[in-house]
Amino acid sequence: EVIVAHIEKCSMNQNGNSFKKLASSGRVSGLCFKKLNLTTSLHKVLVNRVARKVEVDSAVVPLPFSNQDLSIEDSGSMYVITTPAGLIMKWTHLTGIVDIHFGSQFNLSSYTEGLCGICNEDPDDDLRMQNGTIITNMEDIELFIESWEIEKSFKVTTRRPARNCTEQDCSHCIELLNRRVFTPCHDAVSPRDFCEKMWINYTYFWNHECDALSAYVAVCNRFGICIPWRTPDYCSLTCPEGKEYQPCVRPCEARTCLNRWFYGHSSCLNLREDCVCKNGTILHRPDSTQCIPEKECACTDSEDQPRSAGEVWNGGTDECALYKCFSNGSIIPIEPECDEQPSPVCEREAEVILGFVDRWTCCSKEVCRCDMTLCETAIPTCTNSQKLVVGHSPVSCCPQYQCECDPFKCPKISIPECREDQFMIQVQEEETCCFSPFCVCKPCTEPVPLCTDGEFLTVDLNTTHFCCPQYYCVCEPNLCPMPLFNCAEDMNLVKENVSGQCCPTWHCEKDDVCVFQEISVLNPGQSMIRYLEGDFCYMVECLEEKDNHTGFHTLNFTMVNCSKECDIHQVYTPPPSDYDCCGTCKNISCKFQMENGTTVIYEEGSTWHYNCTTFECVKTDEGAMILNYSMVCPPFNETECKMNEGIVKLYNEGCCRICKREERICQKVIIKSVIRKQDCISQSSINVASCDGKCPSATIYNINIESHLRFCKCCRENGVRNLTVPLYCSGNGTEVLHTLQEPIDCTCQWN
Repeated sequence: EVIVAHIEKCSMNQNGNSFKKLASSGRVSGLCFKKLNLTTSLHKVLVNRVARKVEVDSAVVPLPFSNQDLSIEDSGSMYVITTPAGLIMKWTHLTGIVDIHFGSQFNLSSYTEGLCGICNEDPDDDLRMQNGTIITNMEDIELFIESWEIEKSFKVTTRRPARNCTEQDCSHCIELLNRRVFTPCHDAVSPRDFCEKMWINYTYFWNHECDALSAYVAVCNRFGICIPWRTPDYCSLTCPEGKEYQPCVRPCEARTCLNRWFYGHSSCLNLREDCVCKNGTILHRPDSTQCIPEKECACTDSEDQPRSAGEVWNGGTDECALYKCFSNGSIIPIEPECDEQPSPVCEREAEVILGFVDRWTCCSKEVCRCDMTLCETAIPTCTNSQKLVVGHSPVSCCPQYQCECDPFKCPKISIPECREDQFMIQVQEEETCCFSPFCVCKPCTEPVPLCTDGEFLTVDLNTTHFCCPQYYCVCEPNLCPMPLFNCAEDMNLVKENVSGQCCPTWHCEKDDVCVFQEISVLNPGQSMIRYLEGDFCYMVECLEEKDNHTGFHTLNFTMVNCSKECDIHQVYTPPPSDYDCCGTCKNISCKFQMENGTTVIYEEGSTWHYNCTTFECVKTDEGAMILNYSMVCPPFNETECKMNEGIVKLYNEGCCRICKREERICQKVIIKSVIRKQDCISQSSINVASCDGKCPSATIYNINIESHLRFCKCCRENGVRNLTVPLYCSGNGTEVLHTLQEPIDCTCQWN
């Protein structure tokens, strides 16, 4: 038996493991295990994994196939090939990984050679070349591989094999396998061992890391370890429609329509990655990728399409042949059930009745179809600027021809620039389809004004070039008509100008006066007084308003009570003229009311203070009145006064404030000081007593010596005591004690 493996370049959808680490898109074409040639003593077999096709002696055979200890099965997820020599190969459809092992009938005495070595339990002769030479140096492993090549379809990069990761950098391989998802397999398959045996010796893996990781996961699967390592964005596998990817599948045989009644979840020895039918569906056939609902497994038509129980379909190619699927899986031809249908009425022009056989029901039907040979429509001749357009009418099958203008055949014409009050229109030229652009005026929105009497219409000369010039009315008084009526003897003709009107209005009216008791005449705004008995009088005033009844201005009468009681600080003064009704009360003193409601009378010339304001009662021609002015105090800072140990004092009747400082007598005070002595200083402030305060001083005239004698006492210490303080010296970093003196007490003493 001779087994030849065909490794070819494949696209991404044929090998989901292809992933080039340096490519921006992530995936490029890689290598695939596409075909397998098996030659036995009786048959030549070609298995095409990608095309899902098996040929035996150059003829395509359905699966399962079995003859003379050669069997080939398609479980739906893999090919299972058993050779007459007892070799068993499991070749997965999805990843292309081949699992080769020997069956129970395999005899170790059988001679084997090739890439799998010689199976005689002697590892020393496994690397035997085709010419019989045995490779002993691992650096010549490429010679061993090339000796068993049948043909070379693409260039392979070869190099001197490396022994371990010390000679060749395999950090990227270890980095890939150290990801968390691969951790469960590290104890079974060491990442370093895998990288040394696979990664550094096969340059193909360097550019196709997904294939390298797939090989690592396949080894892990042999130990029963599941590695869910693929993601939609990394090394994803594309499954056929209706299937979904699962990282760990154990059953060797997929559930299909053929084995659904006795499917027993036969388990493979190892896990594998695979595409399985989605929930609720099963494989139609083992050699098919079509997943269908289980109810469609009842029948399979002549074109290998699944059919449900009760389904009817046309299985004929040129003629109608209806078949029906039954629940027991039998397919029976049936006669079509056709109802008589009335012939349709064809109403459109050139429409005729056409009979045909419906493909799905196999029944004869009639429909209205257009027969173009019945059309007699004439085709018009178009000019150079026109094009022939074909249209269709809903009431006719025949095409409707007409000539329409073709703007692309018109010469190019410059487009004018229109003003703001214009818009552009296209004007069709005579006997042509071409249009020329013109600027026309927009409609005028402002109407021409209507002039009244005395006005004439004129135009604004600055707007005559616009589409809508501006018109306005000009007033000319000479054009106004004269009044056409005469007034009575006691009335005058009066002209009245009206705002917004060119010509005045004329009317007759009486004199512009008031008439009192038909004797007295008053002009508007004048008044007169009439005295009555007692303290009453009334005032007659001529108003601006007219009396519509008399035609004269209106009189207004006002009655006044002149009986007044003057206040205690006032005297009554009669009216100064006959035009005044009553006299007035004149102040002879000032009346002042305090905040508590108390009233005080002040004579003229009096001055008083209240609430820091000075008031004065002064005499004027109108009588006595009160003048007031506020007191002005110099600026005062109360905070500064208290900080300087002063006392706030009031003056100016308590309205202003001043700061007074009390003299302090001689006494001992405590002062906080920092003591310094050369480069030594106290670490904090020291309380040191001192003397402060005032003592008496004076000059006295001595008559005996005819001169002044000066006496002066000073505030000074009355006994001292020593005070010792520690000082820190920055020069040598030591601490010394320094003694100073402070007073025991302080008194005023003579110098």
